[in-house]
Amino acid sequence: MPPVSDVDAVRAQLERILASPGFANAGRLSRFLRFVVERTLDGEGDQLKEYRLGTEVFDRPADYDPRIDSIVRVEARRLRAKLAEYYAGPGQGDPVVIGMDKGSYAARFDAAAAADTPLVTERVTTDRVEQVPARPTAARWPAPVLGALIVLAVLVIGWRLVARDTASASSRVQVAVLPLARYDTTPEPVPEALADAVTDGLIAELARHQNVDVASRTSVMPFRERRASLSEVASTLGVVAVVEGRVGVDGPKLWLEVRVVDARRNRKVWVEDFTGETANRRELEGRVAAALARVLESRFGTGVTVQ
Repeated sequence: MPPVSDVDAVRAQLERILASPGFANAGRLSRFLRFVVERTLDGEGDQLKEYRLGTEVFDRPADYDPRIDSIVRVEARRLRAKLAEYYAGPGQGDPVVIGMDKGSYAARFDAAAAADTPLVTERVTTDRVEQVPARPTAARWPAPVLGALIVLAVLVIGWRLVARDTASASSRVQVAVLPLARYDTTPEPVPEALADAVTDGLIAELARHQNVDVASRTSVMPFRERRASLSEVASTLGVVAVVEGRVGVDGPKLWLEVRVVDARRNRKVWVEDFTGETANRRELEGRVAAALARVLESRFGTGVTVQ
């Protein structure tokens, strides 16, 4: 950790940022920033992983899967953009620069170089203060012009990120896997925990396929107890297709009936039965997910018009 005076400077800078107009009403981003700054100051920067942030900052449940729910990555991009806007505006003259490098969730603390000391700058880290040569500076832009240019750059980068993400999402089939029902007529009763586990497995395996975009487990589980039309499900979750099904058990065998429904027309477009070993459930889930991905792409993929 840095000397106490440096920690105090970082914490004072954090409070300045959180009190600024861009953060004062941004509750979730402010909570995110405070968490990563405090944990980094505590020497836990290398422990700030996506799962921990999802559960401790964004209140995701213990079974949160970052591969399915991208909340942390999305909010990290927003936080980096917000910090750039702050330092291009009200934070231009602040003594400490707080940032977060791309690909990391640990906070970074840099001391702003003084105007009359162009040859040396300080970098404040979590374990020391070091002096490193500063880069030679060319003619300075006037502060208002420089600030406007930085804001413009941030907006352009943000627009490109949004455009890229939107284009990527629009090329994938939006689908929800509803909680699987228990098939009551099979020789053995099906535990609810098993039905939920298979549902989770299908969601995870289907999310591995690049041609589909799968609604998270958290968003679909409420529909296990709540009666809703498929059009309401589709509208609530923002999907065009819904996967329904039932789970049955017969000795060592696990049986699945899976259906794909065009939620816009409330029409079944595909039904298939699958069997596998209960002891090797993941193999069965992977096989079913692969079949679903092929059907979803052929029925709802880019360039396909559903009549």
